[in-house]
Amino acid sequence: MARFTADTWQVLAPAAGPAPKQRHPQRGHFHVVQHGEVDETQAIRMTDADVVTWLTDPDDPAA
Repeated sequence: MARFTADTWQVLAPAAGPAPKQRHPQRGHFHVVQHGEVDETQAIRMTDADVVTWLTDPDDPAA
């Protein structure tokens, strides 16, 4: 999850405990909840058009 409120966190990930601090949500930092554990990770932010191009032609250098 990215850019979440404490209330949203409690609804979607109550077993993971309190909402973690968000260091740089605008820079592609996300929190992943798996088996009740929270890990911060980075992800590539893509538009819908970028995703379609990447899925249909992953070798396209423009993607």
